[in-house]
Amino acid sequence: MGQKEFTEYIIPKVLDNFPQFKGSCVVKPNDIIDIEYKSNKGKLIFWLTTQDREITLGFTGDTECDWHTHMSLFGANTPDEELVGAMDFIDKIINNKKTIVHSSTQGYYPTDDTIDEIKEEREQDESLEFFKWADL
Repeated sequence: MGQKEFTEYIIPKVLDNFPQFKGSCVVKPNDIIDIEYKSNKGKLIFWLTTQDREITLGFTGDTECDWHTHMSLFGANTPDEELVGAMDFIDKIINNKKTIVHSSTQGYYPTDDTIDEIKEEREQDESLEFFKWADL
């Protein structure tokens, strides 16, 4: 599957599941589409891209890319497996089921760890704040 076919396969399925993203699509060169969805308070942008024929999810907050991940890191090897992983992840973010950490050294990132676990791992001079998507 080429880049154009991948994008044309992925984006409509994402938009069917998350219609609030419809006004957030950015067409890029080489048949890539990015979705850039700003939080209600404007503190964070959640993004998805089809670049390199894979689904990549990320946050833009303090920097252009505070955090990102590829669905292949979750064991997804096909476009359909990537979609399943991405849909689940997106649902957890935008429906406040996943904690989002703001680190003074790392920026924003999502976590499944408990707040206590994250505090135990922090650097000595690192400050942490914990949010849900609706808080941002």
